[in-house]
Amino acid sequence: MLNHSLRRAPRVARSRSPLLPIIAILMALSFTVVPAQRSDALAKAPPFATTVIDANLQAAPSLDADVLAVIPSGTDVELTGEAAPGYLAVYYGDGSGWVPASALSLGQRAGIDTAVTTQETPLLDAPKHDADVLAIVPAHEAVILTGAHVDGYDAASHEGVGGWINERHLAR
Repeated sequence: MLNHSLRRAPRVARSRSPLLPIIAILMALSFTVVPAQRSDALAKAPPFATTVIDANLQAAPSLDADVLAVIPSGTDVELTGEAAPGYLAVYYGDGSGWVPASALSLGQRAGIDTAVTTQETPLLDAPKHDADVLAIVPAHEAVILTGAHVDGYDAASHEGVGGWINERHLAR
């Protein structure tokens, strides 16, 4: 009788317990690993953009600036990493210049958002207050917003470095 009880106990335990820890582990991984990867990926500095209309390449970030060239719609251009309110600097042909951010796209949506820092602010490696600092963005500097927003932080890039900035430190 003792042998019979010992044989039945392991069989009952095997039918119930092995799946529960596996399911719990899979659920925990799906909630912790995937969001971290998604947040990091969205914070990268964009290297290229596409013109959504024929765009003037200007000598300075101003409507009054000299037009250096006209970039045809659908052209991929490399971003220099510099930004000014409403403008992004790009490489085109043998030189560089400024293009209105509204004439560029990082994907399916036309326009690229920019913002200006209201104070000296850290560019962080994650959307949280205790994240590692990648760079310090001076006050009144333009940044490129990549479109992601997590817990009060915007994914942004400054001078080619991508990261996260507290939305309270940005003016749009």
